[in-house]
Amino acid sequence: MKNFTLKSISLYIFFIFLLTACGEEKKSVVEETIRPVKFGKVIMSGDALSETFSGSAQSSKESKVSFKVSGTLTRLNVKVGDMVRKGQLLAKIDQTDYSVQYQQSVANNKTSETQIQSAKSQLINSKATYQRIEKLYENNSVSISEFEQAKSGLELAEASYNASLAQANASEKQVESAQNQVRYSNLIAPFSGVITAVMVEENELVGSGTPIATISAMNNPEISVGIPEIFISKIKKNQRVDIVFSSMSNQTFSGKVYEVAFSSLGGSTYPVTVRIDKPTEDIRPGMVADVHFSFSNGKEDIQKMVAPTAAVGEDSNGHFVFGLTKEGTNYLVKKKKIQIGKLTRAGFEIKSGLANGELVATAGLNTLLDGMKVRLLE
Repeated sequence: MKNFTLKSISLYIFFIFLLTACGEEKKSVVEETIRPVKFGKVIMSGDALSETFSGSAQSSKESKVSFKVSGTLTRLNVKVGDMVRKGQLLAKIDQTDYSVQYQQSVANNKTSETQIQSAKSQLINSKATYQRIEKLYENNSVSISEFEQAKSGLELAEASYNASLAQANASEKQVESAQNQVRYSNLIAPFSGVITAVMVEENELVGSGTPIATISAMNNPEISVGIPEIFISKIKKNQRVDIVFSSMSNQTFSGKVYEVAFSSLGGSTYPVTVRIDKPTEDIRPGMVADVHFSFSNGKEDIQKMVAPTAAVGEDSNGHFVFGLTKEGTNYLVKKKKIQIGKLTRAGFEIKSGLANGELVATAGLNTLLDGMKVRLLE
């Protein structure tokens, strides 16, 4: 009898343990199952026609830098991805020949200065001789031939002096030119930015105007968009747009049209440049972006609050949506009764029950429950 009692107690404890374990397992499964839902946003929208066109990001300022002189590349200080500042030395070519030319031009200039002094002294002497002969000629003390000779000597001295001045001026220009050649052997960054391409290697012979590297400015990135010819007449400078990058689909940037091309670059599309109002460092040249344009229909564009068409349901109590409120890392479903107006291009007009910017579920409305925890399906 005692053994039977102990056996019964052991079985009882085992069953309690088993039920507890199953309950904990079931509880953990329920907590981990958070249903994903598609969602949309309540926005303000007008009656204007809208279109979205694809484009790509580009730098607002880009330059292919090159030397103004030719020579052997002796130093290359940058590589792709390097940040550079305005005035920074990017590359250098062998300046030996240019330095020699500069020194020679300096020596020639000094010779010209010596010639000026000699010509000036000769001019002073010739002028004094002329003035003395002129007075004697007026007193009939010298012949006319002596007077003419003194006059010719003065004119020759003046011409020699003017020629030495011209030669000195040309010599100074040669010094300046030779000095520029030496300076041009250093390639300097014209503005601050990032190196996006390098086309040469050290010890290469590069010519004047040969691209060495490409610098792109980091601030004020732009979007280049190809607009079909049927829409280009509707695009105006300073027109507001919305921009979404494929790599940052959860963020919308605002911008405006900066340039509208008058002619196409071939084909039936016209290039349009859009500038971003508040760009971030994550935006880099080459990134793909969708640019959303709104075109007025000729009437006053009245803004209305609208919800996605798929988010609006209807039951015996009227129209409703399932609002999504953030709770921790997930969202809480809340059924909201709403009053709707007309169906627009952007969705149903909302007269009451929602606020601008609210998130709403857009799929599986018949399976959602008030108070259910969900996660957003990106």
